[in-house]
Amino acid sequence: MPLQDLTPQLRTRLSRVERIVGVFIFVATLVMIGGLGFYLYQTAKSRGWFLLKAPYYIYLRSGNGLKAGDQILMMGFPVGKITKVEAMPPLTPQDVVVEFVVLGEKNVGYIWTDSKVNVKSAGLLGNRYLEVVKGDASGKNGKVEATYRVKDGNTITAIWDRESKTHKPFYSTNHFELEANEPPDLSSHLDSIVQEAKDALPHILALTNLLTRVMSNTAEATDKLNRLLNDAQPVVSNLELITRNLKNPQGSLGEWLLPTNLHAQVDQAMVSANQAMLSANAALTNANAQISEVAASLDQALENLAGITGNLRLQVDGNTNVVGGVSKLIIDTDDMVQGLKRHWLLRSAFRNKGGSTNSAPLRPGAGRGGR
Repeated sequence: MPLQDLTPQLRTRLSRVERIVGVFIFVATLVMIGGLGFYLYQTAKSRGWFLLKAPYYIYLRSGNGLKAGDQILMMGFPVGKITKVEAMPPLTPQDVVVEFVVLGEKNVGYIWTDSKVNVKSAGLLGNRYLEVVKGDASGKNGKVEATYRVKDGNTITAIWDRESKTHKPFYSTNHFELEANEPPDLSSHLDSIVQEAKDALPHILALTNLLTRVMSNTAEATDKLNRLLNDAQPVVSNLELITRNLKNPQGSLGEWLLPTNLHAQVDQAMVSANQAMLSANAALTNANAQISEVAASLDQALENLAGITGNLRLQVDGNTNVVGGVSKLIIDTDDMVQGLKRHWLLRSAFRNKGGSTNSAPLRPGAGRGGR
């Protein structure tokens, strides 16, 4: 139906719908373009298109397990990727060169002139990866410098030159070399282990043969020991019988050395000797008592005699009419008794209870033959 055949009302409504559809298509196109731009931005951000890219390279003996696009780690975090793994030309001292980039100013700030790259194994299939060791920014291991100088966070302005020991202007073809620590890969380790096992196999076989001989000798020794134990069984039985007799009081070692009759005689002799010792002790006690009584009687008699002679002497001294001979006799007798009381052998017999000797003092001139 031609448009001119429509009524004015229908043409108005149709033009309004066309404008709405046009606006919808325009908005949808803008949304699609914005989504595409956002996707491209996120992709560029995730791939580091807007980040600083610092190029480095290392030399390895083998490129096994490494390929372009592999991640570079530092402190366990991905900080870049490998850009090239290539063999060096012939007649060069190096074997394989590996180039990689580190993304971001922060990550580049960790890498100093003393940083190193460790090559590590990533499983049993021979895969490997690179891990960058951050540099010593404090200078503990010597003076270190930054590998690159960065301006405005995303522009490299200078690179460190090891020969001149200064920073030189940076160009896109410049790369900074890092030292690599490359241990033997896992396959080389396995090959060396297999070779060592092959070398050690003859020794292992010799050891097993030696163990077999040792086991056979041990079996023979055990058999001989069993026969020896069987032969020694009667000896053990006799020893058991002897020890049983030793434990029995009627057949112990003491009964063997001292028979029963001799033991009884020894006991009787010991009893008799004990009784004789008791009798001798009693006799000595009685003799001591008798001697003490005799000494006491003698002491009493001497004291009585001393008293008599002393009285007689006093009477004679008081009576001047008595015959001089009788007086001299009494005085001499008194001097004799007093001398006996002072003698060392009889001195103890004249001691009184107080410990002093009961003797009258000598008259001056006594004992000289007269007054």
